[in-house]
Amino acid sequence: MNEPLKVIGRSVPRLEDRPLLTGRGRFAADINFSGQHHMRIVRSQIAHGMIKSIDPAAALALPGVHAVWTFADIAHVPPIGFRLTGLTELEPYRQTALAQDRVRYVGEPVAAVFASDPYLAEDAADLVALDIEALPVILDAAGEPGRFDDAHGTDAAVIEKGRGDIAAAFAAAHDIVALDLQIGRHSGVPLETRGAIARYDRGRGILEMHGRWQVEQDVPTGALRQTAG
Repeated sequence: MNEPLKVIGRSVPRLEDRPLLTGRGRFAADINFSGQHHMRIVRSQIAHGMIKSIDPAAALALPGVHAVWTFADIAHVPPIGFRLTGLTELEPYRQTALAQDRVRYVGEPVAAVFASDPYLAEDAADLVALDIEALPVILDAAGEPGRFDDAHGTDAAVIEKGRGDIAAAFAAAHDIVALDLQIGRHSGVPLETRGAIARYDRGRGILEMHGRWQVEQDVPTGALRQTAG
């Protein structure tokens, strides 16, 4: 006799509503430390292009702006890994935190500005001068592939999965229906936008980071604390 499902298909009480409805929800923006810096990202306005130069001089001239980082400042940081996949074919397509030589979409992070308050950081980000040489763009996903870099095309990999004798199933089928489907652009709309704040605790020798994420993170050293957003 099959046991009834405990969760799937049943109405279950929500556990997260009370702190949110009573104003006690805790988000990354609610956490502050003395002497903290605020970061704003300089983003590409070009969909595909080669970075010729990044000039932070005007931004750094503003009082209260502490630093402007480009890829050269974080070259030692490895590219962002893909979650929930072990496909080695995708490794050359990993994105660096800040664009290295080429931008590949509008809004790609190019530089990071650090200042004493968030409004100053945003004003300074607007002053960072970008010189990006535009390259051909791909507007049709079904069109001819382009170039990801000098060694790779934009078709990262062809992945086929199946079960059983697929060829025999098609050969014995009474009818075969083929569909050409197009899926429009979409985006998630979270209650809390992406955010994080970190501080180094010299007494404990720990980098303490507060932020939000949905997938469990592997942290070999240090301490991470997740907000309840």
